[in-house]
Amino acid sequence: MLIALAAAFGLVADPPHFVHEYTLPIGVYPSSIVAGPDGALWFSTYPYYTNHPPIHLGIGRITTSGHVTYYPVNHGTYDVTAGPDGRLWFTSPYRKPYIVGAITTSGLIATWPAQSDGLPESIIAGPDGNLWYTAFGGNPDILAISTVGTLVAQYYAGKGFVVRLGRGRDLVWYNMPARVGRITKNGKETGHDIGGPTYIPELMALGPDNRMWECDGTYIVALTVDFTATFYPIPTGVNGTYGLTRGPDGNMWATDFDQGKLLRITTAGVMTTFDIPTPNMIPSGITVGPDGNIWYTEIQMQTDVAKIGVFDPGR
Repeated sequence: MLIALAAAFGLVADPPHFVHEYTLPIGVYPSSIVAGPDGALWFSTYPYYTNHPPIHLGIGRITTSGHVTYYPVNHGTYDVTAGPDGRLWFTSPYRKPYIVGAITTSGLIATWPAQSDGLPESIIAGPDGNLWYTAFGGNPDILAISTVGTLVAQYYAGKGFVVRLGRGRDLVWYNMPARVGRITKNGKETGHDIGGPTYIPELMALGPDNRMWECDGTYIVALTVDFTATFYPIPTGVNGTYGLTRGPDGNMWATDFDQGKLLRITTAGVMTTFDIPTPNMIPSGITVGPDGNIWYTEIQMQTDVAKIGVFDPGR
C-alpha cells in the first residue's frame, strides 16, 4: 500500500516494461524506424519474405495510438531518417535505378538517382545540414547530398565495404568490419583499425557520454574521437545485436535480432536484457518516440508476422 501511494505521488519510478505491440498486415516487413517531426513514427518496409509475398513496399507511418498509413516507394526501402528540412529521407537499393528520396509528413514523395555504383543503404542527417548515405560495394561508398538532391561530397573509404553511418556532434562516423572512420565538417576523412571481431557491424548512435556507440556482433563498442575503442561483451543468451539508439533515460538501447530481446546498456557497459512479449520475434530497428518510449520493429521468421513494439524504459 505504501509503495502504491508513493508511486501515485511520483515518489517511486515506474520500472521498465513493455507497453504494446502493434501487429502489421501479413506481408509487411519493417526494418528501420525513426521519430518524425509530426509526432508519429516512420518506418521502412522491404521485399524480404519467406511464406508471404511483400505488400506496402516503401514507407510506413504509425501514430503513438497505433494508426498505420503506408506510402509506396519503388520496390521497398532500406533505411529512413529524419531530415533537417522536416521531411523523412530514405534509401532504396532493391530495384534499379537505385534511388534516394524524401517524403513530407503529408505523403509527398521526391526521389533522386543514387550517385554511385553501390547499393544505397544507411542514411543519416549530418551535422552539416546535408544527408549522408552509404553506397555499399561502390566507389565512392559514402556520399553527401543537399536537401534538394544535389551532390555535396563523396568519399571512398577503402579497406572493405562501409556498412553504417552515425551522426556525431560535429562529425560523420562510418563503420566496417574491425574498422571505423570519421569525416569532419571541413571534409577530412580518417579511418582507423580498431581490432576486435570481424563481424559485419550494425547501427551506430551517439551516446550521452559523447562516445560513438555501435553494434558489433557479440559486442557493443564505444568509440572516442581519437579512435579509442572499448568492447563490451553482450550477456549470455544474447547472440547478436543490430539496432541501437540513445534512450531518454541516459542509457543506450539495442535490439537482439537472434534471441528476441531488448538490451539496456549503461555508459559503463553494464547490460540488462528484457524478453520481448511475443516468442520467436526478431527485433531490428529501434528509436525513441515522441512519447518518450522505445519503439522497435520486429518479425517472426516462422510465420512472417510483423509488429511494432513499444517499451517504457522506466521513469
